[in-house]
Amino acid sequence: MKLYIADSLEHLLQKLQSQLQKHSDPLRAPRILVPNRNLRRWMQMQLARRQGVAANLNFQYLEQGISSILAHSARKQAPASLQLWALIQALQQDTRAPGDSLEIYRRASHLTYLFRDYEYHRNPMIRAWQQELKTSPTALEPDIFQLESHLSLDAEDSHYREQKRLYQDSLGRLHEAGYLSFTELAGLALESEDFDSDPLYVFGMSRMSRLHLSILLRLSLHFPVRIFLFDVFAGALQIPQGSSWQSVPAPEFKTRLDEDALIVEHSQLSEQEYNFQRDGLELLYLFRLGQTFLQENNSDLEWHRFPGNKTPGVLQLLSKKSDVRIVEAPGMRKEIEFIHDDILLKLAADDSLKPEDIGILVPTMHRYRAHFEYVFGGRKQLPFNLTDFSARETSRLGDALRTILKFDQPLDRRNVFHLLSNPLIRQKWEIRSDDYEALLDKVDELNIFRGSEDSIFPVHSWKHGLRRLRLSEVMVGPGEFQGYLPAGPGIYDSELFARLWEFLKRLEQFRKDIQCSTDPFSVIRELIQTFISVEDRQEGRIYLALMEALASASEDCHRLDIQPDPLMAREWVLESLKEVAGGIGDYLVQGITVSALQPMRPIPFRYLYVAGLKEGDFPGFPVIHPEDLRRNFRLPGDSSLPDGNRFLFLEGLTSFEDGLILSYVGKDLARDDEFQPSSVILELEDFLAEGARESLPALWISDAYKNRPVLDPLHVSVLKERWHSEIRSGNPLDEPLQEVSLYRKSYRAHQLARIFTEPLRAFLEFKLNAYPLRKEDSADVSDEPYRLISRERKNLKYLLLGLAPHYLGQRSRYRELLEECYSNEMARGAAPADFFAELDRESIVRSQPFLALENPDLVALQDKGLYISSLRPTIQPLPFMQMTTPLSLRGMEFHFTIPFYSEASKTFLFSGTGRVDASGLTVAFLNLLFFALHRGLELNHQVHFISLAGEGKVESFHLRVPLAELQQMAEYICDELQFYGPLMFYEAFQQEEEMTDLHLEELLLDSWQELQDSSHPVLGMVMEKLDASQLMELILQSRNHPSDESALERRIQMRSRIEEVWQ
Repeated sequence: MKLYIADSLEHLLQKLQSQLQKHSDPLRAPRILVPNRNLRRWMQMQLARRQGVAANLNFQYLEQGISSILAHSARKQAPASLQLWALIQALQQDTRAPGDSLEIYRRASHLTYLFRDYEYHRNPMIRAWQQELKTSPTALEPDIFQLESHLSLDAEDSHYREQKRLYQDSLGRLHEAGYLSFTELAGLALESEDFDSDPLYVFGMSRMSRLHLSILLRLSLHFPVRIFLFDVFAGALQIPQGSSWQSVPAPEFKTRLDEDALIVEHSQLSEQEYNFQRDGLELLYLFRLGQTFLQENNSDLEWHRFPGNKTPGVLQLLSKKSDVRIVEAPGMRKEIEFIHDDILLKLAADDSLKPEDIGILVPTMHRYRAHFEYVFGGRKQLPFNLTDFSARETSRLGDALRTILKFDQPLDRRNVFHLLSNPLIRQKWEIRSDDYEALLDKVDELNIFRGSEDSIFPVHSWKHGLRRLRLSEVMVGPGEFQGYLPAGPGIYDSELFARLWEFLKRLEQFRKDIQCSTDPFSVIRELIQTFISVEDRQEGRIYLALMEALASASEDCHRLDIQPDPLMAREWVLESLKEVAGGIGDYLVQGITVSALQPMRPIPFRYLYVAGLKEGDFPGFPVIHPEDLRRNFRLPGDSSLPDGNRFLFLEGLTSFEDGLILSYVGKDLARDDEFQPSSVILELEDFLAEGARESLPALWISDAYKNRPVLDPLHVSVLKERWHSEIRSGNPLDEPLQEVSLYRKSYRAHQLARIFTEPLRAFLEFKLNAYPLRKEDSADVSDEPYRLISRERKNLKYLLLGLAPHYLGQRSRYRELLEECYSNEMARGAAPADFFAELDRESIVRSQPFLALENPDLVALQDKGLYISSLRPTIQPLPFMQMTTPLSLRGMEFHFTIPFYSEASKTFLFSGTGRVDASGLTVAFLNLLFFALHRGLELNHQVHFISLAGEGKVESFHLRVPLAELQQMAEYICDELQFYGPLMFYEAFQQEEEMTDLHLEELLLDSWQELQDSSHPVLGMVMEKLDASQLMELILQSRNHPSDESALERRIQMRSRIEEVWQ
């Protein structure tokens, strides 16, 4: 055996290449064992770059490669999945095991993991268990180290006895099926000594179990084994002089027996170096013991090291590198945004730098993936590839399966629309994005919540709601038919809803089939083919892996004569997806590589970013299960999570060329928490130049950014996409003035009133489409109502308030109206069932203004009038109701509602629950404005505002506004929507404050802060993306030029006139 150690992967690869060129048989592919696919890809790319082609190379992973060498013709190694099912079978027949199938599966999964680790790290114990079975075919013990002599296990320990019994039971079942464990297979092969003479190459393995290393050492007695290690060992090995590979003496170690561990020590390493190198040091120690074994068997281990860096310590090397920075960020999103903008700066400053020269590593990919997709994918300025996350959590196929396989949960609206939002399902069922919105709107209107078998009240089920929709096509007029209330009028695509019904019917049938099937894996395979269409290359790879896994699981169960439970099958499928790697793009070749720390750490990048180094997240905490028999004593090679992460981190520190940036989250602004950097950062700071650590400001508008060398981080491109304008947001409008294409074409009076009361919110909502995510909210609903649905309750409240003026002095008729309205809501599925309905109805009745309806002052206003609205009411039209069309003006529609209008007495009535305020007056006037323009009337009317709170009150105005002035006011509102941002800082203008740039920014920041405190989710996001000066330019731009004071003056005058109409 020969061991090659270098602090550069290029030098290691060059040495490997020279060895491969000596390969005797060009038709036989040399076997190269690598730790992961990322390193394999890098090797292929580098070999192709050096010699023009990289072909006929047999790359394999460690256990896969060793198993192929040990393969025995008569017996096979039991795959991990088969071991799991054998253990499940043993637990099912164990009277002491839990009876619940899900608990059995999870316990079997946990024990399978433990048994595999015992085989790797406590092999003598596993061999003792195996040799007690008469069916075990070999007596050879592959492990050469026998370090277990330093510890003693309590054979009477309950965990020990239970695990031994279950292991032997499951292994006996595997023997009956003709399979062996990995250790038994190795023993048989090593006893036979029947191996080819071709050399074996092991590249980039910095972590190996004692069992794998033992087998490699034993195999080296039969054929050459060449191992190539990345060098982070500093003074633990002699540093050779010169500039080429040199043979070095074997390192010498000391061991010390502690209370709970066997400690490996080296005299040349400082305590800080040792803290990082513990795993690597123990690996060298195991190689040193292996050398003794080889020498005892007339062989040897040769140590070769490339001179590389002469500094006696990796950490000390950092002090000689100037471009090492530590960055504290106020949140994960800001951390990734900083990395994105810093990379843009580096690419702009260095023409020779390519995106492929930059790597980003994170210790926890599942937490950072969404942020990388949002920042790098959303801005679309940098190409990138994202690797090392599970297909179960991130692939579209995995997402669809996780939801479909919830067959033991109700088929509710949340799950159905989560499925319909998946592109793979939408493609299969021909549902477009606008189809999804149409389905959601109609289902929300029909108040559908669950499947027929899951719902207490049938009116809330899919079947009932869709039948109501179908009935609306054939029935004319109000009224029920056999217990079904036809859905309200509205245009919908009957073929689309037919596909929805077919989708739901098949989904319900699948849920029945899988629960009574003897082969749930076949049902799941059929399910995937029925519901999902896979055409994307990445998803296609995951699909094929899943189909192979399903076929394998079905065969495994058949071999062991197991009838799998549907819940077990579901858990097995999801765990199989967890083993399939997901990704975006092709790693290393499509832009910046974003990866987990473990598989990518030694690959050389010119610039390396390591994010997520917050204390608690990195290096992590040791996780030891109470049932783990290794918990009381640690042996060399037993890597804990903190030690392993520290060693991987050390490899990353060694591999970068031009720059290293370490970042961590120092603040959580949402929770107002502060965090410390990881202990590894605190240790590294002792070796870095002063001032290497810096903090990012919490807000992009902070003064701390004015002099920072960063690109504009405010994502104007995001706003450009959201605001359909060819003009870059933040710049003045060019001549001639162009109307902005607004997202919203239809407005109601209470929405437009925000132009006067909340101008910044109105501007962001109308022009930037920054509305609350109501669509997503209505899709995320599953529970049936226990009171009238909030939206319907609000609509009923305002409907009753609007109708109240028609029932003054008619308390009993008003009560009948309320009862009728509530019964209608029940028929529509918006109200609860049975007992809850009675409670809810009575609570609404108690809140009604019956006392105010009898007030003589209010009754005196009773007259014959009309309720006029351009909006369709939720109840059947009443005799005094008049429906009309909205006011159309400059391509927009303006809706209005007039609760009470008497043409004979020229009187309007508006009702509310309190004294009318400025906002209420504005909303009322806008309704009157649109109504008057729709009728072509001038306003010269009496307007009464009645308060229905308590005993009731009335407040009266006489409104006089000529038709021509009403038209001017409507034009002003259209201009505010289409040409300008809503008029900001009106009060400051009225008080004649000096509008300097500084004062405008102060006023804007006040408004900004108010919005941030409003808990408006979308506006909060927009606030992060706009700089104060950019937002000010957007808002204050005028018809001709931002400095055109005459246009601003006209806008202020018109705003004042609208407010003065009530005076």
